[in-house]
Amino acid sequence: MSDVTTWVVLSDGRYIKILINKGTGKQLFILDADDLPAYAELCYLMVNNKPLNGTGDLAVSKAINNLQYQADFLVEHHKLGMFNRLVIVAPPDVLSGLKVALPEQLVKLIDGELAEDLTVTSNDVIQNRIEDMIATAA
Repeated sequence: MSDVTTWVVLSDGRYIKILINKGTGKQLFILDADDLPAYAELCYLMVNNKPLNGTGDLAVSKAINNLQYQADFLVEHHKLGMFNRLVIVAPPDVLSGLKVALPEQLVKLIDGELAEDLTVTSNDVIQNRIEDMIATAA
């Protein structure tokens, strides 16, 4: 059994979905926002385009850079040892923007990319589309 953990990051620029593979085959599991409060906060921020705290003008006082927030989230959780590899699935412009926002250390962890928007696709379809990328580390 491999101890490699891969995060499959699906993003459309506004929404993020993270699937996890623990290296024991090709099975992907959804990262549950209930299990990781920082993930819930990130999703809230991006979907609502405003900070979690604050109301009225304070809540929308500045433009939200979703790709930078996503990159910062990935950096923080890599430092916590939550993943060893990344696979990124996003439309071409989002994929390139996210890679620009990530530090070089995390760009080096990208073992697969798919330039498509699969954020609202079923996990079975996603798994079939990226199974070769996941299998390379298992």
